[in-house]
Amino acid sequence: MCDRADAHIHLFENGFQGSFAARPGVRIDEASLYASLGADYHVKQALVVGYEGDGWAKGNNAYIAAMAQRHAWVRPVAYVRLDAPPDLADLNRLHREGFIGVSMYVFTDDDIHRLHMINNDAWEWIVGHRWLVSLNARGRALAAWKPILDRYPELRLLVSHLGLPPRVAQEPSARAARTALAELIELARFRETRVKLSGFYAISEPGYAYPHRAAWPYVEALSAAFGPKRLLWGSDLTPSLDSVSFAQTIGLFAAMPFFSDQDRRAIEGGNLLGLLSEV
Repeated sequence: MCDRADAHIHLFENGFQGSFAARPGVRIDEASLYASLGADYHVKQALVVGYEGDGWAKGNNAYIAAMAQRHAWVRPVAYVRLDAPPDLADLNRLHREGFIGVSMYVFTDDDIHRLHMINNDAWEWIVGHRWLVSLNARGRALAAWKPILDRYPELRLLVSHLGLPPRVAQEPSARAARTALAELIELARFRETRVKLSGFYAISEPGYAYPHRAAWPYVEALSAAFGPKRLLWGSDLTPSLDSVSFAQTIGLFAAMPFFSDQDRRAIEGGNLLGLLSEV
């Protein structure tokens, strides 16, 4: 079995409060859980996406920095507030704390405006240190990255959850899939921009409909635009476990006839391991 690397997981001290981890009677140590699953499925590294956008998640950056000290497989990216973006002192502090990138959530017009207010010194530092930028966004918020990427085409942007296209119960036509992903596909011209094949439960209806055939045209459209070498598997643990098993977050690629064995090895780990070796 090939070595794997997971491009999108979360670790919270008290579990992700938007999933089964918040149900009465459930207590979960997400780091220990992932260490066990990772050992079973040969996951050597995991990009841990910081999030502090809700009150219950406050302090998540400090927590995942501590987890990175305890677990060699933890590769954390720090959540940044767009209304208080990091300056050079902040970035150097995060670097000393073991972070290898930043996590951004960009959805509203205010988010887009604040994104464009981040100064050039910060972008130059991120590019110069070959840091990763994990992005949750869709539609117009993806298009908003074009002027930034025009200035910094070497910026290593990792777009989560296939760019969050519309949720579908039936397979859209190839044309409809491309239209739904138009803003993301436009970013394919930037060679360091990549897409995480994660969160299928959020874009197919119902979310537990493994192997998510309704979403396959989205995957085909992204593969055609970016190529398999710029696609990354992400389990989205623990939110995904409300709908599918950990094994199914990986296994759906073997069901997709348009990927070769070589493609799957790259998507499931090779592509991200290469990135992480260069940070």
